[in-house]
Amino acid sequence: MKAFKEGLLAVLFLTGLFAAPAAPAQTLGFYGRVNHWTESRAELAKELRLMQRYGVDGYMIEMAGWAESAGWNDEEAFRHIEKEYRYLLRQCRRRGLWLFVSIVNDNMGLGKYGDPGIPLEAVEEQAARLARIIAEGGPDNVLVQPVAEVRTAAGARFEAFCKETLRGFRLVHNGRWGFPLSRPEGFFARAVHPPHADFPVPVDAFVISDHGQFIPQLTRDGSLSGDADPEKVTAWLRKMQRQGVPVAGYYAFQRKTADPEALRVIGTVCHPR
Repeated sequence: MKAFKEGLLAVLFLTGLFAAPAAPAQTLGFYGRVNHWTESRAELAKELRLMQRYGVDGYMIEMAGWAESAGWNDEEAFRHIEKEYRYLLRQCRRRGLWLFVSIVNDNMGLGKYGDPGIPLEAVEEQAARLARIIAEGGPDNVLVQPVAEVRTAAGARFEAFCKETLRGFRLVHNGRWGFPLSRPEGFFARAVHPPHADFPVPVDAFVISDHGQFIPQLTRDGSLSGDADPEKVTAWLRKMQRQGVPVAGYYAFQRKTADPEALRVIGTVCHPR
């Protein structure tokens, strides 16, 4: 729990909510099997154990899933999401981990990666239900990105809805198709999705490897679901550390199983022992 509190101070300092410390705060390392996090409790539990063992700071999810994993008009799927979210929230709190929740992705409906073609504007009521599930769970150790890659009027509306519904939560903005130029009023931080490791990123932003070009650059086989390449992930994380970004998040996009090597590398680089 001490490490969790120190990590919180790091994020607060580097997102400009408090005066900067004399020395740069530590970059936190996040990981997430983001789109398939609800499919196997055993894999999720394995990841959480490894995160605690290696010192990974936070778990990332796309709450509704996305692309081939989305279940927007399935009541059973929504009940399952709620059950698994409550489990994950309990586990993260017990283990002193951040939970980074991206509720919806505004690229939904474009048909990429097996996306079923349902735009956000068609499921705003269901998205609001997800936000209320988060609200019921409370804000402790939770970071909420209402919309990933805001690009539509529906995305902007849902962000505004979440600012009201999730008062007291630390909200993260990811507008302008995933690369916002600033942190809007009312948001705790902004997140950016660079297309490659050497792309210039703002030092105050959470840097997440959620980009169709970037994800394969960090895997051994160059796929969207492959095992992490230790050398490439290490080089990227160290670059983020040198720049002093508050959070670097490894986005395990289409994986259905845990990636122990990714977790080991993230913990080793971000919290060397």
